[in-house]
Amino acid sequence: MAKVQQRKQYRGFRQEKFHRTTIYKHLISNANSVKILEHLGSGFERELFLASLNNLSDKGNPLRFNNFAYCMREIITLILAKYSSDEDILNCCWYKNETNKDNGVTRAQRAKYAIQGGFSDEMVLEIFQLDEEEKDFIEDTLKKFTKLFRELNEHTHLREKRFNIGDVLCESLAFQVLSVMDSILTLIEDLREQVKSYVEGEIDDALISEFVTSTFNELDILSTHTLVDYSELDSFHVNSICSKHVVIKGYGTVYCDLQWGSGSDMRNGIGASMSDSFPYDFTIHSKLTDLKKMELGDEGITVDTDSWYE
Repeated sequence: MAKVQQRKQYRGFRQEKFHRTTIYKHLISNANSVKILEHLGSGFERELFLASLNNLSDKGNPLRFNNFAYCMREIITLILAKYSSDEDILNCCWYKNETNKDNGVTRAQRAKYAIQGGFSDEMVLEIFQLDEEEKDFIEDTLKKFTKLFRELNEHTHLREKRFNIGDVLCESLAFQVLSVMDSILTLIEDLREQVKSYVEGEIDDALISEFVTSTFNELDILSTHTLVDYSELDSFHVNSICSKHVVIKGYGTVYCDLQWGSGSDMRNGIGASMSDSFPYDFTIHSKLTDLKKMELGDEGITVDTDSWYE
């Protein structure tokens, strides 16, 4: 009697391990790949990038290079979308409709927003310390971005010469794609960091310290009378540059005197007082038109008083 062979039942999908082929090893150790990974956020972006590299290891798939190039293009698109929404760009003073649809936004405008946010072109000239002959710097930069993106886009089109290509050509073209992709990300990130560095240099530490010190409210509930003695601003940085303002985040330590009971209670020996300190963090909005004009962001100032209750 013949034995009946039963197929093994699997619930869900069986997770396949990446096959570290020679192509994949070459690509993942490439200098451009290393730099690209530094630009990507943890989680989905990095996983998509690594999966795209691994896709090239699938030698049985004639579309492996085309899929890879398409994913690389989408990663650039995802990164640009992370910096802005259409509404952000439409609110910028420099925005003008360069498309054939209402409130259209071009990819170059997304790159421009990623670099300078809502700062005017005139302000950018000041930030980069450009003279009259260099006034088209941003426009020329965006033309370079568009050219690089078109070059990347060319690799995504399915043509006979790029269908079912061999290992040598596949790896050679993949290196070209990674080089273009790295150039795009580096171009945007370098200029964006220059803008942020300029803003941080323009913001006065003392002004932030004074602004923050005058708005501590969470401490009032700790005692009958809470007096902020002084605060130390440990650090702050430009978190983002929006269409109308700069978002500044930072943290520090506030030192205060806590008193329980009235002044007469203290004199009669039935009151109590002590000094303590607490860490705080804050979010401040600074206007693009005047960086010294500040207001609290939605998150405001948060004093961590957990240590008190412990």
